[in-house]
Amino acid sequence: MKRNTQANDGKILRYSLRKYKLGLASVTIGAIFLSFSAVQVVKADEAVSTTESSTQVEPADSSLTTSGLVTETPAAPVTAESTSVSKANEPVSLPEENTSPTETTKLTETSENTPKTVSTNNSQALTNASENPIAEGTIRLHFQELPSQDKSSLGLWTWDDVETPSSQKGAWPTGATSFAEAKQDDYGVYLDVKLSSTPKKLSFLINNAAGTNLSGDKAVEILSPQMNVAWIDKDFQVYSYQPIPQDHVRINYFRTDGDYSNKSVWYWGDVKDAPSNWPDGVNFQPNGKYGAYLDIPLTQAAKSIGFLLLDESKTGDDVKIQPNDYKFSDLKKSRQLFVRDTDPTVYTNPYFVKDVRLTGVQQLSPSKIELSFTNLDEVSSEDILKDLKVTDKDGNSVTLKQLDLDAKLKKATLTGDFAAENLPYKVTLGSDSFKTSESWQLKDALYSYDGELGARLEENGTKAHVTLWSPSADQVDIIVYDKNNQDKVLAEHALSKGPRGTWQADLLATDFGLENLTGYFYQYRIKRGDQSVIVLDPYAKSLAAWNSDDANKGPEHKIAKAAFVDPANYGPKDLDYAKIPNFKSREDAIIYEAHVRDFTSDKAISTELRHQFGTFAAFAERLDYLKDLGVTHIQLLPVLSYYFVNELQNGKRLAAYASSDSNYNWGYDPQNYFSLTGMYSENPSDPAKRIEEFKNLVAAIHAHGMGVILDVVYNHTAKTAIFEDLEPNYYHFMDADGTPRSSFGGGRLGTTHYMSRRVLVDSIAYLTKEYKVDGFRFDMMGDHDAESIEQAYNTARALNPNLIMLGEGWVTYAGDENSPVQPADQSWMKDTDTVAVFSDDIRNTLKSGYPNEGTPAFITGGKRDINKVFDNIKAQPTNFEADAPGDVIQYIAAHDNLTLFDIIAQSIKKDPSKPENNAEIHRRLRLGNLMVLTAQGTPFIHSGQEYGRTKQFRDPAYRYPVSEDKVPNKSHLLVDEKGNPFDYPYFIHDSYDSSDAVNHFDWTKATDSQAFPENTKTRAFTKGLIALRKSTDAFNFKSKADVDARVTLLTVPGQDNVAQEDLVLGYQTVASNGDRYLVYVNADSKACQFDLSKITNGLSYMVLADGSQVNLSGISELSGVTINNHILTLDPLTATIIRLTNAQTPTEAVDQPSEKTGSFGGKDTEATKANVKASGKEDLVGDAELVNRDNGQAKTEASRQTDKQLPSTGEKTNRGLFLAGLLSILSLGFLRKRRMK
Repeated sequence: MKRNTQANDGKILRYSLRKYKLGLASVTIGAIFLSFSAVQVVKADEAVSTTESSTQVEPADSSLTTSGLVTETPAAPVTAESTSVSKANEPVSLPEENTSPTETTKLTETSENTPKTVSTNNSQALTNASENPIAEGTIRLHFQELPSQDKSSLGLWTWDDVETPSSQKGAWPTGATSFAEAKQDDYGVYLDVKLSSTPKKLSFLINNAAGTNLSGDKAVEILSPQMNVAWIDKDFQVYSYQPIPQDHVRINYFRTDGDYSNKSVWYWGDVKDAPSNWPDGVNFQPNGKYGAYLDIPLTQAAKSIGFLLLDESKTGDDVKIQPNDYKFSDLKKSRQLFVRDTDPTVYTNPYFVKDVRLTGVQQLSPSKIELSFTNLDEVSSEDILKDLKVTDKDGNSVTLKQLDLDAKLKKATLTGDFAAENLPYKVTLGSDSFKTSESWQLKDALYSYDGELGARLEENGTKAHVTLWSPSADQVDIIVYDKNNQDKVLAEHALSKGPRGTWQADLLATDFGLENLTGYFYQYRIKRGDQSVIVLDPYAKSLAAWNSDDANKGPEHKIAKAAFVDPANYGPKDLDYAKIPNFKSREDAIIYEAHVRDFTSDKAISTELRHQFGTFAAFAERLDYLKDLGVTHIQLLPVLSYYFVNELQNGKRLAAYASSDSNYNWGYDPQNYFSLTGMYSENPSDPAKRIEEFKNLVAAIHAHGMGVILDVVYNHTAKTAIFEDLEPNYYHFMDADGTPRSSFGGGRLGTTHYMSRRVLVDSIAYLTKEYKVDGFRFDMMGDHDAESIEQAYNTARALNPNLIMLGEGWVTYAGDENSPVQPADQSWMKDTDTVAVFSDDIRNTLKSGYPNEGTPAFITGGKRDINKVFDNIKAQPTNFEADAPGDVIQYIAAHDNLTLFDIIAQSIKKDPSKPENNAEIHRRLRLGNLMVLTAQGTPFIHSGQEYGRTKQFRDPAYRYPVSEDKVPNKSHLLVDEKGNPFDYPYFIHDSYDSSDAVNHFDWTKATDSQAFPENTKTRAFTKGLIALRKSTDAFNFKSKADVDARVTLLTVPGQDNVAQEDLVLGYQTVASNGDRYLVYVNADSKACQFDLSKITNGLSYMVLADGSQVNLSGISELSGVTINNHILTLDPLTATIIRLTNAQTPTEAVDQPSEKTGSFGGKDTEATKANVKASGKEDLVGDAELVNRDNGQAKTEASRQTDKQLPSTGEKTNRGLFLAGLLSILSLGFLRKRRMK
């Protein structure tokens, strides 16, 4: 195949259909055809599909290799920034980065004509560039290079162990410290940050006035109380010392006498150019930060080094400053080594500390205490036990029986008699003492509870039984509020201590002067010592109207109030699980993600709605559209109670363009896992109304033949206090010292803990049983342990056998410190066939994604590895192992980031305001939708993806670029190929705080073909693809074995001029009834040709998709697709799907939505039926014959309802030509033979 190197030279790209089984006649006919063809076409050989291997990159282990227990006094002089540390001076390993430190000094090579050194004198680079002292309790952050923006627009956003987090200084992004305050030094610029009293970690990022996170989330680990400086290189990797080249190791040598003359190093191991003329070593540089130093170049992937210190003024063995070899075997962790005088030890910190320190203790059970250490390398349990002491609450010594060390996890398990009645215990090692905390393991052992939790109404609401789990509480009271005024306290009632850490009470309505408790609100007050907190019942089934703006008014306002309700009393009594036509397994699902408010917030349909826009009830009014589209499941963005919103203002339309400070939310800041939000209710003040409305919506979706998937967010809460106040140091994943781990501003729910896991599993069971939902999508599912998700799946499937589960399987698991388990992430897919994960591999391959969003990919002009593209089509991603196609959610767009339309515009740098650019974007979008909807696995589309939804910021004030301080939050400024801004150049990504003007589903674009022909064409095209997918099993096989046997690559790299990285794809998939589907995609800007001349007896064909439409009955007038003389030609940015039909009688009926689209306000749409027969074992490979087409256009009979065999006239014509050609070739061969004789 020749590439078109000029824009208008008329050449065409050519491919050929792979050969499967060719007999002698077929080969001969193929040769004859080539001899008479006007266009040269190369044939393809048998294809071999290969799958790339992938390697998971693990974060570097930052543990320190030391031994012994003695803490020595530092002997080296230090500068103002160089104070004592207790761990190695080495890079802090960050999962987000995989970059090398930037070289800060120039290194010279040793030669015969230069002094024996491999280091230049860079002492200036190692000393403080600024004389400004660092205040006590402050850390100085040195930045080598800032993002290329005005410093005044850049800010340092900090959190975790800082005196004042940025969030307390102001809202995002203005609470950041401006880099206008930064000072210059030789390394770059620096800012000083005040730390908290006992800092362990400083987290930070660099943002700009537009709210863009420019650096990603970073962290500085505070290695010791004396640490007061850190360096950040140009790639934003963090170091505790000024970086040196990654391919070097630095040996720092301190002498008490300060005499470094004639001192050198003899070294070997994983080094370059080791000295070879003993004892002529390499000289030190004398003026380093910690004495003399030497930088030694290392080999690639260096692990170990050995060396000797030499005094070349002496001879014989006396040349060795100390007689033993220095050896170090962990260069991956430490690239700065420290030695002193004649000490034989190699240290990894400048204070010569062998540091085995106790950092925390927690009691696991009445017989075990877990100890955490700085490190446990080269130390024995006997070494520790001889100095370890444990006393009980009365100061009595406890006999210690055993100590088991885990050096890898830097922790130990101590065995003894640690009875609960003698808590807390004090553990002392050297100068470090800690009191045991009641760990989650101990609480699980003592207090795990399986009984009912929450409030249960009884006797028609005249009585309620309440149960709260809080084993550390000294007292619990329930506060009851008026149902007509949630701020009015009616009465309080004390709960009694129950079994295993519970508090319980039986409440009578008459106790509060009421006839019935239904609809009244309540909270709990928990007292511990002299402290008390107001909490929300985590098992509340509904809530009072919530307004986060009131959270600072007092403790009773910082959290929602629960409601006494019996959910069974509301909504349809006959509500049941969905009965979805022809849905049998997860691969049959076609998931449509939608936000409840977005779907009906378009002003254009306001007069059509009978209910308040943005509500469950309004959503139900527009379901005909989704039924007509053909999806099987509607996935709703979170509908459970979320925090940052004012539900009482949900009816106010946000018509002005805004991307911040909007009364709008996606819902990923959960407040409760059992109660619905009031944001989608027509009356948020009525706790029963939202239950009724949501059940009505579920019933309506089921009545339309679709299922409901709930997006759930158990991985983090809106506020850590939501669960921490219920039971401190329990509900969340924790650091070794019991500090709860957080994410996105809230706590990470610790689902390995028994009662935390109960919250997740009980919530899933309740939502399934009460609301009859049909699936769950887990936000950041990789944050959970696999066991919890599996348990939730099994519990829910026992209720609804057709339920499906999926989640974000990104590798993000934090868990409890030093307690690794199997996460519910992509790595789990090889071990489970229950829950599916999203494939970032197909997303990034087809349209680009994190962290390179906006770079050209397959559908946007970026050539990609064809085998990788094909593997993803087969639901076999290259970045994780999926042992079944159902493990993979195939998607290229979701609520996060830019919409698919917008990312295409960004990638190809074409302004959609120009009609020709808009048309091109839609052509590329249709390619993407076709590839997702014909891929194996489970396809997923985001609301509006079917018509080309955009989140362009079309405020007239922002038609042109604005100053940096006015840039819309969460926006990208898009420019064309010449760098000129688009008309209205700002496009919003992550629009969770944007107005309805940005977020609304545009019904006019989706349905008005006269005003928006391209949008409606794309919608109809997507609808047709869905109908095609549902009409056959060719695109949704249930096993990897079937996929490998039935799905075959046609455009094989290295054959027919298909490059390894290319912009074309062709593959065949064979249905169980023998029908074959050929899918060809041309994502190139040039036309491409494919040879379809192989012959299969008895097969007929039908073109089902071209550049403009998809029609299961066949397309009579093709667009962008030409079949002429057995050659398929695809115009640029065009795909086609061709069905080769097995000549059998179809029997199994499959629903097929019609192409007709009427009003979507309440009328049912028409549907036709297409029949497909599931046959027995079929031959899966063979040749395909497509006839010549007059004038290069394919034709089908307008009245054809079923597939027909090829017309005989074309066959006869071709046979005549073949026969003539064969006779000619035979004659030529005979004449040539005679000449040779």
